[in-house]
Amino acid sequence: MIQVVTIPEWAETTIMAISWCIILIGLIQNIVYAWSLPQAWFEINERSQRDDTHAEWELLRSDAHLPISIIVPAYNEEFTIRDSVMALLNLHYPDFQIIVVNDGSSDDTVGKMVESFEMFPVNRVRETGTITHQPIRDIYGSDIYPNLLFLDKENGKKADAINAGLTCVRTPLFCVIDADSLLDPNALLKAVRPFVETSKNVIAVGGTIGIVNGCKVRNGHVDEYDIPKKFLARIQVVEYIRAFLMARLAASRKGTLTLISGAFGIFRREIAVAVGGYDTSTVGEDLELVVKMHSYMINNGEDYNVLYIPEPVCWTEVPVSLKILSRQRIRWQRGALEVIDRHKYMIFNPKYGRLGMLSMPLSVIVDIIGPIVELLGLFLLPLFAVLGWLSIKFFLAYTALIFSFGLFISVMALLIEQDEIERFSKPRHLITLLLIAAIENFGYRQISSFWRMRGVFQHFRGKKATWGAMERVGFRTTES
Repeated sequence: MIQVVTIPEWAETTIMAISWCIILIGLIQNIVYAWSLPQAWFEINERSQRDDTHAEWELLRSDAHLPISIIVPAYNEEFTIRDSVMALLNLHYPDFQIIVVNDGSSDDTVGKMVESFEMFPVNRVRETGTITHQPIRDIYGSDIYPNLLFLDKENGKKADAINAGLTCVRTPLFCVIDADSLLDPNALLKAVRPFVETSKNVIAVGGTIGIVNGCKVRNGHVDEYDIPKKFLARIQVVEYIRAFLMARLAASRKGTLTLISGAFGIFRREIAVAVGGYDTSTVGEDLELVVKMHSYMINNGEDYNVLYIPEPVCWTEVPVSLKILSRQRIRWQRGALEVIDRHKYMIFNPKYGRLGMLSMPLSVIVDIIGPIVELLGLFLLPLFAVLGWLSIKFFLAYTALIFSFGLFISVMALLIEQDEIERFSKPRHLITLLLIAAIENFGYRQISSFWRMRGVFQHFRGKKATWGAMERVGFRTTES
């Protein structure tokens, strides 16, 4: 039998206010998810390239394509850099250049590049403009691969390395991809199509990030898809599907897409240079760049679009330990908060349209208030119910509703993924991920909220954000 503890009227009022605040924030977040589902569905049906491979090959052989440069920031990649670059050289695209930037590696990345591709020092005129970066030591070219350029520079972290590569770009578009990621062979063709086929001024396009853990890789490409063996990696498969094939599709449709993953994105060079390139003082440089591009276009009164296309898939390895995953999620949270702080002038500013009136305010709720409220709710609502200050029936019904809705969102995201990209060829894949979508509600989501709250506290305490080391186990490769 539950013992009801008598409390003063003022305390009861405070408790009810806290409870309703927790419930309200939770409802707002779930309303956003519910709104995103139909928007994502409409967008994916409107922009689907699934059954239109003929257009890709027409673009491949026509003069309508836009030349593109691929910037590959690399740090201590001596064991994988050759295979990664070879995979990029074999992409299906008529006119592209690869710019690999060694960011002061302490291993033999430089030696591996020079030896593998018979590279030699060259002179290159660079356009710096407003772009700044750490000094470049040497620039290398290759006779056997004339579209390959290699920069060796002093260490300045990822954003600095991209900026150095950007000064060598001469094409109207540039793509950024991590050195340890793999692109589908047709990814560039699919991602560039919006720049070519629409009359709207597209300034940036993002694609889907797939998790390569567990997949078989042949010649730098994913040869056979499989879900990861590790539990943490499996949960991240569900997270990535939910984030990309629901949230970003919906934001793309409504013109409020502010995040293009740093692992794979394509941008118009002139706009990126006009805003000063990547910001080296934040760990959220990918989000920062896109928000700056939004602000620049709006301030100059130009119509534009930032789009997300689901089909181009870039494969990356995700953390499989709680220690490394927590660092990553804290860093993501810090990056989001830094961008919100730097662009707070947009919040509830009608000049910035949906971005200022909808996207940025929701970011404040989700990224600043959300983690704190979620953890408060995790501890306070059960406590209030046990002490008799909150109806047990109401608490149980609310908890069941929140968990059920979270599972529903994950299931719908999986259905969208299966309808459009169809990576899951085996029934066991879907069954396993459905089970994971249910299990993540009990423990993992709460731990994630704790990591995010740590990011919030670190940001407001002024603690310097760092990248930290990402331990990788490598790809499952098969013989060619």
